[in-house]
Amino acid sequence: MKQTLAERLDASTHVVLKFGTGVLTEHIEKRSNRYFRQIAKECLELKKRGKKVIIVSSGAVGFGRAILKQQKALQLPQASVGEKQALASLGQSLLIETYRNAFARHKLAAAQILLTRTDFENKSHLQNLRSTLNQLLEWGAIPVINENDAIANEEIKVGDNDNLSADIALLYPKSVLILLTTIDAFYANGARVPHIGQITADIKRNAGSASGGGTGGMVTKLQAADKMLKAKQIMSIASGKKIQIVRRLMSGADIGTWFSAEK
Repeated sequence: MKQTLAERLDASTHVVLKFGTGVLTEHIEKRSNRYFRQIAKECLELKKRGKKVIIVSSGAVGFGRAILKQQKALQLPQASVGEKQALASLGQSLLIETYRNAFARHKLAAAQILLTRTDFENKSHLQNLRSTLNQLLEWGAIPVINENDAIANEEIKVGDNDNLSADIALLYPKSVLILLTTIDAFYANGARVPHIGQITADIKRNAGSASGGGTGGMVTKLQAADKMLKAKQIMSIASGKKIQIVRRLMSGADIGTWFSAEK
């Protein structure tokens, strides 16, 4: 018997939460940990529901900018590739430290994993990634994944965390991918599209471009959705402004845009 979306969400084993640059920027600039503590609470709620949680998080470059601005009053709005790599190196440690401190308040351990495309294309690397993720999840830790922007170049980078989060979700056949962004859904002709079962040419025409300092945008979100749909898995695009939306999504609420074969 065919399952409904709500039934598939209930039967899911893993939840991958992706936080984009736009969602985190205001909290990074304010150097506020409150939002990160709220993320921890949602992770606890998911764990209570029997889900294993993985986070894919942008923010390293943003934290790097914040450090420079604080220490040297420098701003790099049009940073070069080399400067962005250096900013990522500067900010990545603060990004994971922020997660660790916020999660520790709720007795959760956050573990850092930095990846490039090579880690998915190399069989040995991929096997090691699976093993590490499985062990961390078995321990009850929350893996916090980001692209290794400090060293990634055009040849080895994934390019955006939307596709990276989909690649992570595809490691687990019963996973759900939730992209938390600055917009609350996918829109076509000015109207929210509540459900998409296939990425068509018409859907692609309604995709915009990256904004807010990010590297993706709706185009890469649709690329991630296409991967998930082809694997018969579930994805959602929703607003990350209020993190409590995660528990509503996992109950099958009609918010954001769902990508799945079922409604």
